[in-house]
Amino acid sequence: MPGKRVRKAPFKACRNCHMLVPPEATRCPNCGSTDLTEDWKGVIIVIDPESSTLAKKLKIERPGRYAVLVS
Repeated sequence: MPGKRVRKAPFKACRNCHMLVPPEATRCPNCGSTDLTEDWKGVIIVIDPESSTLAKKLKIERPGRYAVLVS
């Protein structure tokens, strides 16, 4: 359809550690990977990974915003 806008993802996700990064990023600040994707679902925000059971289960060691599922 003419004039149809394509919505750009607000973040990219690192395929290695799942951290969400700005769309203009080329490298993950968490693990250094350059394997980033816009194909991800779900968000978890970790504030205190040391006391978070979910962060431990997902092996998240740093505070931040993470994708739950990354393709």
